Amino acid sequence: MRRKLVHRKLVHPKVVAALTVAVLLVGTATACTPEPIDNIPSASQVPGETVLKIGTPQVPDGVDPAEGALLAHVYAASLYAAGVQASVVETPAAAGTLLSGVEQGSVDIVPIYSRVALTEVAEPATAETASEALDALQAALPDSLKLLDPTKAEDRDSIVVTAVTAQKYQLKSLADVGKVCEKLTMGGSSAFKTKEGGLSGLGSDYNCIPKKYESLDPTLEFGDSSTLWALLRDDVQMAGIHSSSPAIADNALVVLSDPKGLFPSQNIVPLVATAKVNDALQQVINKVSAALTTEELSNLSRLSQDGHYATLSEAATAWLTQQGLVKASS
Repeated sequence: MRRKLVHRKLVHPKVVAALTVAVLLVGTATACTPEPIDNIPSASQVPGETVLKIGTPQVPDGVDPAEGALLAHVYAASLYAAGVQASVVETPAAAGTLLSGVEQGSVDIVPIYSRVALTEVAEPATAETASEALDALQAALPDSLKLLDPTKAEDRDSIVVTAVTAQKYQLKSLADVGKVCEKLTMGGSSAFKTKEGGLSGLGSDYNCIPKKYESLDPTLEFGDSSTLWALLRDDVQMAGIHSSSPAIADNALVVLSDPKGLFPSQNIVPLVATAKVNDALQQVINKVSAALTTEELSNLSRLSQDGHYATLSEAATAWLTQQGLVKASS
C-alpha cells in the first residue's frame, strides 16, 4: 500500500519523507522514553501458533480505513513483543457486528472508536462528551467483554480550510464561515452530506449552506477523488478531514473551531474478551494506549505512507520502536 501526501510547498517527495522521519526521530529522542515491553514467559506459545486474533475496527465516516488497520497492527506487534502469537483480521467487521464478533470469539481484541461501537448498544446522542460515551458503552457491555484504558487520541469530524482561504475570508471558527459559506464549495464523504449532524448541522447551527458539496474519498492518495487533493488545488474551499489525519499539520491546514459542539469527539479504546486476554496482556495493551496521543496517531499514519515500510506491520513495529516500547533489532 503506497500512499503520498500532498504538500502545499513544491518540495521533492523524497525530501518531504526524509524530513518527516527526521522530525519523528528527534521527537522520540527528546521524549520521556517508557520501559520497553517485556516478554511474558507464561504467554509464550508454540512458535507459529495463532493465539489471539486482533480485529480491524470499523472507522468513523470520513476516516481513512488504513488508520483502523494500523491500530490493529500496533496492538498485534506489541503482543508479539510480549511473546504472544497474534494475527490481524484484515477485514473490518460489518457495521453493527463488532461487539458481537468479540463476544462470539471471531476476534479477541479490537481497538474501537467509542461512538461507532456505541451505536450497536445504545443511542450515542445521549452521550455528550467522550467520557460519557465511554461510560455508556462500558455499562452496556456483557461481563465477558471489557474496555481497557482509552488512548489519549481523540477522533472528531473537523472542517478545515487552507491558510490562503482562511486569510482571504478571515476564518477561524465555523461561526465565521456562515458569513461567506454561499461562496464556498465543500468536499467530504458522501455520508456527511446526509447524516445527522453533517451538512444539515452546519446549516442549522452555523447558517452555513455551501455553494456546492462534492462527495470525495477520505484517503490520502493522489487522485481527482481525494478530499485533500481537491482542497489543495482549490477545487473545494472547505473540507471535512478528521482530526487524526496527518494531512492537517503536513499541509498547514486551518481547523475551524466548533464553538457549538456540532461534532462530538470520541476515544479510541481497546475492547478485549476477558477469557482470552489475561491481566498481564492487558497491561501490555494499556502501555501502548498510553503512548497513542492524537499527534502520535498522525505520526503512525505517516510511517505507513510514501513507501517508508513495505507493510502495515513493519510501520507499526517502527512506531513502537520510536516510542521506546519495543527494542530496536540489532
